[in-house]
Amino acid sequence: MLIETAYRTYSENMLQAMIRFSRDETAAKDAVSQAFTQALMNRAMLEAMPEPAMKAWLYSAARNALIDLKRKESRYTLTDEWSFAESPPWDPTDRLLAENLVQKLPGELQTVVCGKYYEGLSSSEIGKTLGIPASTVRTRLRTALRLMRAMMKGEI
Repeated sequence: MLIETAYRTYSENMLQAMIRFSRDETAAKDAVSQAFTQALMNRAMLEAMPEPAMKAWLYSAARNALIDLKRKESRYTLTDEWSFAESPPWDPTDRLLAENLVQKLPGELQTVVCGKYYEGLSSSEIGKTLGIPASTVRTRLRTALRLMRAMMKGEI
């Protein structure tokens, strides 16, 4: 079966299945689109498959794309307002010191510190969220940590 024929035959049912699976129409549309994009990249392999195997591959590709989209979406939720109530369990004095030091940092440094150390994101994930290169995130982290050390020593 040709990819174009498979698209006309299965795309609407795939979309409905992905909407039921995710309850998010936009994400479902993106997932089905990604599945058929992957199908075009693997055209020779898929067109050599029997029709039931191609259908199963397409549904699996759409489901996997949807899962990936949802994972990425949940990871990239940095906010400008950080709530220290959600921070990891530390020694109370360390926690208070850290909160105090982070709050004294400029906003762009606070954001990367909270993303890295409170939300556990990588430099590239923080950079994608903020629209800056990962190297800039790492530079801001070094600057923030240097400032926090200086604050702790009473130099600032």
